Amino acid sequence: MKGQGTRLFCAIAGGGDTATGLLLVAAPALVLRLLGIAHPDGNLVFLRFVGVFVGCVGLSYLYPWLLRDRLGRDGRVMATAEITAGFRLAVALFLGVAVAVGSLELPWVTVGAYDAIVALAQIGLLVRGDFGHGG
Repeated sequence: MKGQGTRLFCAIAGGGDTATGLLLVAAPALVLRLLGIAHPDGNLVFLRFVGVFVGCVGLSYLYPWLLRDRLGRDGRVMATAEITAGFRLAVALFLGVAVAVGSLELPWVTVGAYDAIVALAQIGLLVRGDFGHGG
C-alpha cells in the first residue's frame, strides 16, 4: 500500500465520507431511502448534524495530501488513520448495540459494518507500517 496505495485508500475512504456527509446535509431523506431506512417523523436536523460530522471526518483523510512537505504529510496521514479508526470503531459499536436493543432499524447495521471493516483495514495497515509512506 505504500505510495499510491495509501493515497488511493485515503481518497476512497475520505471521498466516500465527504460525499455521504454532504448528502446527509443536503438530502437526508434520500440517504435514508438508499439505506432502506424508514423516514422518521419530524425534522431531520439531527441527521443533518451527523452529516456535518461525517463530512468532516471524510475531509480529514484528504487534508494531508494538500501538504507539500512529505514528512509532515506522512505524520498527518498516520494520525488521521489512527484517529479515524477509533471513530469508526465507536460508530460501529454504537450502531451494533442500538440495533440489538431495538433503538435503530436493522439497515443501520450496514453502516456499522462498513465502518468496522474500514477501521480494521486501517488498523491492519498501521500495524504493517503502510500508512506514513504516502509518496
